[in-house]
Amino acid sequence: MTSIKQLAHLSFDLALISVILAGLRRNTGYVLAYETSDLKKYVRRYLDWGEYLFDKLIGMAGRSAYFRKETPIDGFMNGIYKRVEELGRTPRSTQPNNNRSTTSKRPSSNAMN
Repeated sequence: MTSIKQLAHLSFDLALISVILAGLRRNTGYVLAYETSDLKKYVRRYLDWGEYLFDKLIGMAGRSAYFRKETPIDGFMNGIYKRVEELGRTPRSTQPNNNRSTTSKRPSSNAMN
């Protein structure tokens, strides 16, 4: 016999999966192919529930002080900003070295012994 704890855990897992499927649909356009299933009415209700929970999650994040909109400084957009920064740089070996002279003024370690 299942306990209340197991039912709560299963409910949370199902909710999490439905929210993931809702996020997948919104970000990529991919949807679960459920049209050929005999349970399509229930699958559709499950997916709608995920959309509802996803909307609530977005609303909570928008009102929370712990979340903000992404900025270019964050660099989460597939590393695009880091790559753009590096385009203007030259490799270290080809940069001119104006600060150092070609001869060293320090004695070598062998000369000290």
